[in-house]
Amino acid sequence: MPSPVTNKLTQSLNCLSILYLEEIITVYIEEFKSFYPLKTDPNYEQRIETLFSAVSRTIPPTSKHYNLFGIDTTPCPRRFAETLADKTFIHYPNPIKGNKPINIGHCYSVVCALPDQIDTEKVPWAVPLSGERVPSKHKGVNQGNQQLKKIWQSSLFSDKLSVLVADSDYSQKDFIGEQVKHEDVVTITRVRSDRVFYRQFIRDPNQAKISGHPRWDGDKFDLKDDQTWTEPDEVHHVPFTTKKGRQLTVTISGWKQMLMRGTKTIK
Repeated sequence: MPSPVTNKLTQSLNCLSILYLEEIITVYIEEFKSFYPLKTDPNYEQRIETLFSAVSRTIPPTSKHYNLFGIDTTPCPRRFAETLADKTFIHYPNPIKGNKPINIGHCYSVVCALPDQIDTEKVPWAVPLSGERVPSKHKGVNQGNQQLKKIWQSSLFSDKLSVLVADSDYSQKDFIGEQVKHEDVVTITRVRSDRVFYRQFIRDPNQAKISGHPRWDGDKFDLKDDQTWTEPDEVHHVPFTTKKGRQLTVTISGWKQMLMRGTKTIK
């Protein structure tokens, strides 16, 4: 059984640890405020541009003929922050079976540069270039469009092609329709399993003209219905080894000139 002296010593050490931790947190917050400007700062945009330039110069040069970037939204649950402004329902995975993957808080849109993997490191790393909170009335893809527009306009990445990778949330028209406006940007996204594409319609020159507008789209290409698929334009077989040493072969099929229906403003 611990003696009274030991208990008092333990309590004293715990108090010192808490005080030391609080001091570290306070110093960190003050240092963070000293270099990251508040939005009320009259020189906010200029200081953010200076930070962006400084961070961008830390990216090691790539051996590829393009710069690789990634974008995604990340949740920040704050359900107990009663006075936090602009809270909303956010997607937040829940490990408990049967619970809906939602929470209350904020979402942040983050754009990162993805440099070449270092030979001495097994895990690739990312360099955050922009992080913005997504307002509750906006979508993450719209916030991402604003962030990427500033990055593509920067002279720091204008010397090479830019390749952007994203998840299926970014395969919608609102996002892709903005990214195709940039000539030196290639966007690679996953697509939803129920996405429907259309082949380009080409009228047979021997077919007689009929009244009305010609067809807008060709035949349907439904991802969830393989009966609508045609022979792929390209097929690649890539060997793959799992972490457990199992040998697999990945088959990649590609179809060209597939179209996704647009809107009156996005064509």
